[in-house]
Amino acid sequence: MSWKSVVAACGLPLAGLAAASAQEGYLAWADANGLVGVFAEPDADLDTDGITNLMAYAFDLAPMNDAEAWDKLPSLAFVGDPPEPVMIFVMPPEVPRDVSYVVEMVDENGKRVEIARKNGRGAWAGSGEITRRKLEDGCTEVMVQVPLDRELPDVDKPLRLRVEFLP
Repeated sequence: MSWKSVVAACGLPLAGLAAASAQEGYLAWADANGLVGVFAEPDADLDTDGITNLMAYAFDLAPMNDAEAWDKLPSLAFVGDPPEPVMIFVMPPEVPRDVSYVVEMVDENGKRVEIARKNGRGAWAGSGEITRRKLEDGCTEVMVQVPLDRELPDVDKPLRLRVEFLP
């Protein structure tokens, strides 16, 4: 399917529309939220808040002006003694089928290496230590740690979460 190149006027989306269409896929979500043309592309950021449409879709957020967005997005924490980096995020109750969640670490050569992956509604896979906890609202908190046999170089952002669109 090709993206329309025509830009149309769109109103503010309703926050609840994101959850209703996760089963149908990204294109249905974009349409339900009034996103058309270049504004419907996965890497678009209509309200310029730094959260792309794909990230909003993957984490069950409204694509524009979602007051809770920054509370729901991934964060890097340090736990233990000595402190070890952990990527923490909350998966929506209904995980989209057309999105991959990929956690990467920086290796000793400064390159990003995949340590955990979840393709759509499949199981988590990878060498990272993956912990999941079901929350009362049906969401799942996920924590990913560096594999025990790997050492991280001293860098500012040793872990990151990348979201990929699986059209």
